[in-house]
Amino acid sequence: MKDGVIMKSIMLFGEMLLRLTPSNHQLFIQASQLNMVYGGSEANIAVALSNWGEKTSYATCVPNNNIGLAAIMQLRQFGVNTDYVIQQGHKMGLYFVEEGHSIRPTEVTYDRQNSAFVDAVPSDYQLEEMLEQAKWLHVSGISLGVSKQARETTLALVKLARQKGIKVSFDFNYRAKLWSIEEAREAFIEILPYVNVCFGSYMDVLTLRQEKRTVKSFDEKIELLKELQKEYNFDQIFTTEREILDDNVQNLSCAVIAGTEHHKLGPVRVNVLDRIGTGDSFVAGALFGLANNYSLQETLDFALSSFALKHTIVGDFQVASKEAVQGFDLNGEKVIIKR
Repeated sequence: MKDGVIMKSIMLFGEMLLRLTPSNHQLFIQASQLNMVYGGSEANIAVALSNWGEKTSYATCVPNNNIGLAAIMQLRQFGVNTDYVIQQGHKMGLYFVEEGHSIRPTEVTYDRQNSAFVDAVPSDYQLEEMLEQAKWLHVSGISLGVSKQARETTLALVKLARQKGIKVSFDFNYRAKLWSIEEAREAFIEILPYVNVCFGSYMDVLTLRQEKRTVKSFDEKIELLKELQKEYNFDQIFTTEREILDDNVQNLSCAVIAGTEHHKLGPVRVNVLDRIGTGDSFVAGALFGLANNYSLQETLDFALSSFALKHTIVGDFQVASKEAVQGFDLNGEKVIIKR
């Protein structure tokens, strides 16, 4: 509550996961111990937004055991409202990460089958209550892809939000290990008419059109996204671009399309420490800018800064402060010690 007025929150819905990773870029066959952190796309966004002072609520289903309780406590530590996190079932969704290096790519293995979230059905959630104090709802294609039940819940929540006049943002977030392109296309076509703000890439456009072709330049990719924006009349559609230069060095760029205008920003060069969660950090930055009435250019500045900084932070969560994101020099080439 602020000045006697109840502040509405950004509601995020999706699966929270436990990430297990060998130390020092080891392969699993070499590892004798694993590092453990919690994450998951929507949880990552909720933590970042809350860390920057935005009121956030997170809805999910975790197991009714100490692992599920620890996940909830992680969210509460960062100020995320967990009133709509339900505890039932016995299994936490897991994913195992072999961190790549140089020419060896990072490899992710999921163990989500029959997790508490995957098995939860729409009637397990209090959908009306979840949206009662919400000003915004964010979901992703991951929740559409993990199970039929999760897809039904996601679609029901999105449709209800639009009925209530609540803005909906959606990140395609296609994961080939979760479902086929054909299954994804069918679900995307169903959800997109209810979306106000979209996060995606040119590959998502090609998936929707059932096309396979090479698109090389960032400008060409933006043109494809302009066509998608026009087709579904999104308020905005955001996209990112990464150019891999050498080993773990990458150039990052981004763009936003809104009506007949578009803005592009970057590239900014980063040396990658941990890539997981970086896309979620971009989404969080964009949502923060939109929720705080930033201009589109200011929103891109904040989103790209968050995107870039997360590459330097280990773990799924974006824990850089708002001041650190705002103070990041997108054009700077030198890093100095702050004293």
